[in-house]
Amino acid sequence: MLASLGDRWVVLGVRAWRGICWLLLRLLPPGRHAVVFGLPDDEGNAVEAVRALRRRYRGRVYWLLADVRYPGPAFAGVELADRSRITRVQKDSLRAALLALTAETTFFSHGLFTDVDPPRNRLVVNLWHGDGLKFPAGTHLIRSSVVLAGTRLWAQQRPGRFALPESAVAVVGNPRIDQFHVTPPADVLTRLGLEAGVGTVLWLPTYRAASGGHGRTWREADDLSSNSDVAVITRSLAAACAARSLQLVVKPHPLDTDSFDDLGIRVLRHTALRDAGMTLYELLGAVDAVISDVSSVWVDYLALDRPIAFYVPDLEDLQLRGKLNVEDPAALLPGPRITTTAEAVRFIEAVADHPDDIRPSRYPAAAAIGVVSEPRVADRLLDWLNRFQQARGEPSLFRDSGFEATPQPQTLEEVRP
Repeated sequence: MLASLGDRWVVLGVRAWRGICWLLLRLLPPGRHAVVFGLPDDEGNAVEAVRALRRRYRGRVYWLLADVRYPGPAFAGVELADRSRITRVQKDSLRAALLALTAETTFFSHGLFTDVDPPRNRLVVNLWHGDGLKFPAGTHLIRSSVVLAGTRLWAQQRPGRFALPESAVAVVGNPRIDQFHVTPPADVLTRLGLEAGVGTVLWLPTYRAASGGHGRTWREADDLSSNSDVAVITRSLAAACAARSLQLVVKPHPLDTDSFDDLGIRVLRHTALRDAGMTLYELLGAVDAVISDVSSVWVDYLALDRPIAFYVPDLEDLQLRGKLNVEDPAALLPGPRITTTAEAVRFIEAVADHPDDIRPSRYPAAAAIGVVSEPRVADRLLDWLNRFQQARGEPSLFRDSGFEATPQPQTLEEVRP
């Protein structure tokens, strides 16, 4: 009873705060500044938004961070160290709230404390954090002027998920995919303590149980490493990689509470990437193949058209729990599914001997998903936003990109089959 009463007060408090934000966004005049927030601090879409705004936005850029000492990835060190244009601000602070309430434009990846319905004189961009099979919970609370999509398929779910018209869905891709190519693969692997010049297979499981900020935890399924079949499959993958002179690495989700330490393979944690000045997407650009499940990352990896295998031992359980957003997820896997040790070995052998045969483009699902993979995504997004502003009678906020070869930004109406 006491817990229920406490939860009710939390709900009432959130509603009150959202109501206050809605009112203040309409009473306070917008200032000439932009606010960017990503979760975690090195979330790729947010990092690329900061870099693009530094180049093309006329006002000051405030980057809201959990750790204001975070310098950004090494490849963007000079740009992100520009204190004349970029100011780092503690995210959970009064200053951050005031800046967000008075920003003329806001970019976020996972929602922000001011993500209520914005007035017309504010441009609020929901960068989101990728497309994929996983059902996004709580999206009805996250409001913005515009939402980003990286695929034609999942773009069609955006209006209903975020209570936006089709004209407010920017089908331009995820800015973070530009990080695939910014650092030579050998440099990425060396900085992460991996062997350069050796084929690399990266296992990217998403979390089943997670631990977030402020002590918040939640569970969506049983831990993978607690499943005895996972250990058997992992040993088969590791043995097959060793036989083919490949290196197998698991990179857990940064919120994952599962350790993967007892599986006998190299575990690369998110903190190791940050300490090395690398990003996940630089690592993806350096690996030869990916094994994943319902993570959004493999969807972005489609842009490279390199082999992807799908190890989802709890696929049916996730469906029963209502955690997936398509009726037949198995039909949307653009690569082989691993369910047995024999299938695990066959995938590794294919990666080593004939990777072209299992490229995602060989599977009908890749075309059905329709990943948007043109380069210079952040610049194309700002071009799209200028056009969006003009269409609704508001001023453009960003300088011209100057890229004559940049494809025209797309709306959901333009890409709908």
